[in-house]
Amino acid sequence: MVYSDLSEGILDFFSKIDESSNDAERIFGSIRSAAASFAEKAGLGRVDLSVSAAPSGVEPEGISGETEFYTSPVGYEDSGISESLVAGMSGRFTVTVMPAKGTEWSTEEKTLIAAFAKSCCMACSNAHYADLIRKSGFIDRLTGAANSDGFMRYVGMLAAKGEIVNYTAAFINIKNFKYVNKIFGNRQGDKLMREFASAMSGFIGKDGKFARLGGDNFILIIKKGRVNDLRVFIDALSYEMGDGNDRQVYDLRLRMGIYEAAANDNVSDIMNNASIAYLAAKNDKLNDVVYFSPALLDESNHRKKISTLFPKALETGEFTVYYQPKVDLETNRLCGCEALCRWIRDGRVVPPMEFIPVLENEGTICRLDFYVLEKVCEDIKGWLDAGIEPVKVSVNFSKHHLHNKRLADRILGIIRKHGIDGKYLEVELTEMTGTDDLAAMGVFVNEMKKNGIATSIDDFGTGYSSLNLLKDLDVDVIKLDKSFFTNINEDNDETSTDKIVVKNIVSMVNELHMEAISEGVETKYQADFLRDIKCKMAQGFMFDKPLPKEEFETRLVDSDFFLNKG
Repeated sequence: MVYSDLSEGILDFFSKIDESSNDAERIFGSIRSAAASFAEKAGLGRVDLSVSAAPSGVEPEGISGETEFYTSPVGYEDSGISESLVAGMSGRFTVTVMPAKGTEWSTEEKTLIAAFAKSCCMACSNAHYADLIRKSGFIDRLTGAANSDGFMRYVGMLAAKGEIVNYTAAFINIKNFKYVNKIFGNRQGDKLMREFASAMSGFIGKDGKFARLGGDNFILIIKKGRVNDLRVFIDALSYEMGDGNDRQVYDLRLRMGIYEAAANDNVSDIMNNASIAYLAAKNDKLNDVVYFSPALLDESNHRKKISTLFPKALETGEFTVYYQPKVDLETNRLCGCEALCRWIRDGRVVPPMEFIPVLENEGTICRLDFYVLEKVCEDIKGWLDAGIEPVKVSVNFSKHHLHNKRLADRILGIIRKHGIDGKYLEVELTEMTGTDDLAAMGVFVNEMKKNGIATSIDDFGTGYSSLNLLKDLDVDVIKLDKSFFTNINEDNDETSTDKIVVKNIVSMVNELHMEAISEGVETKYQADFLRDIKCKMAQGFMFDKPLPKEEFETRLVDSDFFLNKG
């Protein structure tokens, strides 16, 4: 063999390698092709690559294996030339080149072959490193699980192969994870997240993919036959939390939405339907696991429609305020009212239950609350200007507002803008259960009281902290939830649970120098019962329905309207 021919052949070899690609398999393929094209000229019998790399987030199982680039049909000698390269996270690469059967390389040729082998090592290392970089774009850095891009890539491949129908997806959220971080610290929270992801990825193995979407939200896809086993596995998950002697077992609790893939599903279908099922689980007080159904899709589409229509509807004035009278049970006279929002679209009144829960869930209810307050202040100012004395109007404010430290300033600003006295308004807050909410509510209530504005607690008795509300909050009015009155009728005796509960709540409220009002009063019997136990006020269809502004004005003018009711 002529030395110059070998040198020229090696140069030609490297000119054919596709080093511009970031796909290792593509580069390895170009090495195979190039090796074959000059093997006879160089007297190559066999070219092998050996790779080893430790486990990493990108390659959880590490790498260990051999790749055959070329084998001569005439065979090869048993001894050859090996060159190795250790390249950081890429691992160790060893290329072995053996001469073809009957070929003997000169010393100069061996030097060239060694350089050739070394260069092959470098090309393979660069290819693998580029592949790692590419793959890392599909890996969640905290947990080592796939990220959303990695998940979509995997599901996309299943769909392209027509295999997606064999899989089930699950959207997963760790319940109350913020409290894990609060109690144990962020470092322990991150540790829990990594251990959870590792356990889930280990369980799924090659039967699917587990991914972190961000925060404490995850998604997985797994073969349908393993879904029941997955649920059993998840139910048994627990972790030791804390440091040193201060360690405790934490039983992981998850919310999960499950979707069984259909034959024609794409990536978007999988992720969307699993998330729809999860949202249903999130809103379900009894079930943490919900399976997707067409009904849930209809609900989701409805929510999206409401979300889309709401901003424009608010801007164009499709929302209007109705007023439901409150009656003093001792005098049977109008003593106040509650402002209730109605959405009138295309001549139809949209029931509140069709849009209020959607806006509440998304937090956009806050915009509607301020809109209602503006309208109420306008109406009160109009009544005063017309010589009509208003009653106190209660305006509902969602719990979402309590995270707004400027809530009190915003409310006071609207009242002052319209030039009305705060005595005509009552801010009505929904009962809350969290200690953080209770503290924020306390600050807000005190600020309202300093400015002469009454506050009330709506839906009292439906939460878990009712007694704390009575003890810790200096509110003016407690509104008993209407659910208490469902079973209060002529058929009940004085020992009925509902009567005893209502009677004792009203007694406590009175002793604390607050006022009690009962909503949902529909019968004379209920009204009489409330009078007997000294409940101050009542609200409900027994006395009046929610009324548009113009009709409610007649109640303000006619002080005797309710004398013959109740």
